[in-house]
Amino acid sequence: MIKDFKKKHQNDIVLTIENGDFIQGSPLADFIARKDPHFSFLFEKTANEIGYDVRVLGNHEFNYGLKYLKKAIPETSSVINANIVSSKGDFYDKPFAIFDFQNVKIAVIGLTTKYVPHWEDSKNIDHLSFLDPVKKAKQLVPILKKKGADLIFVAYHGGFERSPLSDEPTEKITGENQGWELLKKVPGIDALVTGHQHRLLSGLSNGINGQIPFTQPGQRGQAVGLIEIDYDTDNKKILDKSARLLFTKKYTPDQKIMDLILPLQNKLDLYLDQTIGISEPDLLVKDHFKARLYGHPYLDFVNKVQSSAVGADISATALFSNKVLGLPHEITRRDVVTNYLFPNTAVSEAITGRQLLAALERAAEYFSLDDKGDVIVSKDFSGKNVEHFNYDYFSGIDYTFDLKKSVGKRVENVTYNGQPIDPDKKYLVAISNYRSSGTGGYEKKLLSR
Repeated sequence: MIKDFKKKHQNDIVLTIENGDFIQGSPLADFIARKDPHFSFLFEKTANEIGYDVRVLGNHEFNYGLKYLKKAIPETSSVINANIVSSKGDFYDKPFAIFDFQNVKIAVIGLTTKYVPHWEDSKNIDHLSFLDPVKKAKQLVPILKKKGADLIFVAYHGGFERSPLSDEPTEKITGENQGWELLKKVPGIDALVTGHQHRLLSGLSNGINGQIPFTQPGQRGQAVGLIEIDYDTDNKKILDKSARLLFTKKYTPDQKIMDLILPLQNKLDLYLDQTIGISEPDLLVKDHFKARLYGHPYLDFVNKVQSSAVGADISATALFSNKVLGLPHEITRRDVVTNYLFPNTAVSEAITGRQLLAALERAAEYFSLDDKGDVIVSKDFSGKNVEHFNYDYFSGIDYTFDLKKSVGKRVENVTYNGQPIDPDKKYLVAISNYRSSGTGGYEKKLLSR
């Protein structure tokens, strides 16, 4: 799509931005990192083949550690990074890029959500600090103006906690997704590219200095965000601007990229199609809502794996999306990675019964009752991006939710080994390292070492 667009707009200035989460997020990427890191050169080759002018680091760039990151994305690449700093002074220290097209000078600032330390294993971000992207943008815009930038774009691997159109909150305000603040609080920005939330968003927002185009093109290459600006180079002013999404569904894969990947793809397919286990009966999920509401053998199985791995007594996991199918009778590695997409690791947390009950109350918020009294997913979890991944199902304890009661008072009859939970006693709970960081409303006060 990008190559096709460039061909059709040879008389226009076309800047392309890769906005992060480039080296993680698929079985292929995970296979390279864990089984055959020699193939990490493919990331840079692929990016160069597409022809990105600038690239931004996403939070998932850090999942395999800094050594691997710098191998997959060399510091000589087109990465711009303004708000991640190293105490050693050795981390992608180009905060912006300026493109001089004779009659117009365009600057792009690269930013990443400051929330990375809330999720990432500390050893993977050793000696790095994640500064506030809004404050950093405020510092850089005047500098870029002095350097003669006519247009200033921000590429931010983060999303919106408030709607860029209505200003209403779309999720809990934590500072993870500060796109709204960049639009509303940073003078001098002419366009904003976002990501991270996997939402399909585009439009014009009433920013601090007029309307600002913004995009967020979903996930897995389903769309490309297009921002168009008609600029009068003689009078140095914007005449018109727009933002929309171009969907890639009708396009075939780029043959040069497919040829690059083919040798690795063949190795990956052989690896993924190996049978690694038998389940009798199968653990297929037929009704995802009922599985979350009443439990399911697949969820119990994942919880048992977690508990066994870390020596815990109780375990919690999520049925991440309705695309998770569960496990068939004959289980291959492909089945495993299809169901559990993320490179999480299991950890054991020693928490009090009081904290455990609070975590259960958070899980109970996932459900609500409609006007007919039927159980549905609550509005807090079912916005534009349904947060099934933030509902945890627990094994190793028995518990009940009374959904007729108010939020925070729904959990009843919680027992462990037939005994009521003691609020002051410590219990070992197995969870993913992602949940251990306090994500999804399970703040660290609920699950803390």
